Amino acid sequence: MTKANTAATIRRNANAKAKANAAVKQTPSAKTPKAMAPIEIARANVAKQAAAGVGVTMHTNGTAIKGLSAEPVVAKPQRKMLRTIAAIKGHPGKGNCIKRFHLYKVGMSLLHCKTTKGLIPSDVTFYAELGYLTLREPTDAEYNAAVKAWETGKAKAAKAEAKVA
Repeated sequence: MTKANTAATIRRNANAKAKANAAVKQTPSAKTPKAMAPIEIARANVAKQAAAGVGVTMHTNGTAIKGLSAEPVVAKPQRKMLRTIAAIKGHPGKGNCIKRFHLYKVGMSLLHCKTTKGLIPSDVTFYAELGYLTLREPTDAEYNAAVKAWETGKAKAAKAEAKVA
């Protein structure tokens, strides 16, 4: 390839790239008013669906979508989330999430860490793997009590829902 051919190829590629990156002019459609921003159009669509009786936070089968439901959906407790901090041996003093280490106390469960603002359950398991603290597995009685409390809360929610309907 000669220098002239190489320069021409570079110019052609640059022109094609500039053309591809150029802003696309959009023409307003007849359906969308000119003054509405995209977020306003989305809000109008949601309002139309709600007026038509379509639940925005509902599946087509009528059940609530877990992430979008009005009330938080509480999951059934798992044994691993009921593990508690048994002893804190100490942090070496640098790195490894030192800024949050002081927030964790003996007796906290991973579930407590998950529901408390600023605490992260994966921090606790990370510290346990590094040997900075030890975790105690829940007893059968603790696990059964947590499941029973979850079931009674679920039953109360179902009773309140039936009362509304």
